[in-house]
Amino acid sequence: MANEMQKTTAAVSPFYEHSADDPFYLFVKKETFLFDVPHYHESIELVYMIRGDATAHLGGSSFRLSEGDIFIANAQQVHVYENTSNEKLAFCVLLSNKYTHDFRQVHKGMCFPPFLTDKKRNAEIYKLLQQWFDYGEKTFLTDCAFANLLLDKLVKLYGFADPHSYDTINTMAIQLINYINDNYDKPISLETASAHFGYSKEYFSKIFKYAVGKNFLSFLNTTRTQKAIEMMNDPENKQSLHDICAACGFNNTVSLYRNLKKAKTAKDISHD
Repeated sequence: MANEMQKTTAAVSPFYEHSADDPFYLFVKKETFLFDVPHYHESIELVYMIRGDATAHLGGSSFRLSEGDIFIANAQQVHVYENTSNEKLAFCVLLSNKYTHDFRQVHKGMCFPPFLTDKKRNAEIYKLLQQWFDYGEKTFLTDCAFANLLLDKLVKLYGFADPHSYDTINTMAIQLINYINDNYDKPISLETASAHFGYSKEYFSKIFKYAVGKNFLSFLNTTRTQKAIEMMNDPENKQSLHDICAACGFNNTVSLYRNLKKAKTAKDISHD
């Protein structure tokens, strides 16, 4: 049964997305499923909704992305997507921190606004993304060329936002995410977590959903599930399923399989 789950559930890393910060991570892709675990990275992430819709959460704000809308997560901004539409397609762009170094030196402290909704302006960005996507044999240099044009167009069309708009809530979101990442294998609960941060259970529940974009229990279970998937897919890991459950904070295998099924179903529905 464990092997069957391994084949049907993709392994992804929640929270701090290390893979997104590879020095040469620079690409444009078309995706039908947007990452539904709150995460952050040093790279700039851009999503252009080609078809369908989704909801993006960032810094306590939520925005329904429909055809022609753009969402941007700047470096170290916690964000998450709700895949609210079964029939959707989006351009996803990632510009690594290493690549954007010179750009950030020129525009110190500046960041892009997160929600870009001017359809006419965005049509220009779509045209460029499609050209980049359709380009023949891509190299790092051609990717850099298209990425440079993209940054230039974003600056000309939209300029910059207040870099401190989401600082407080984003700092809180990172603290909350890291707390769960450090303690998911322990018997933590809404009560113990709220006590740790010095809030009442009711207030903590509200600020967690506001800052992170998911409720506490949902995020905790997602975290545990993703960690279990990583362990199950690791060929070097020889632990039994029972030991994996314990290592990821699940009380029993029934709870693990229930959450694995939820994770798989969410992705399958998105691709129907």
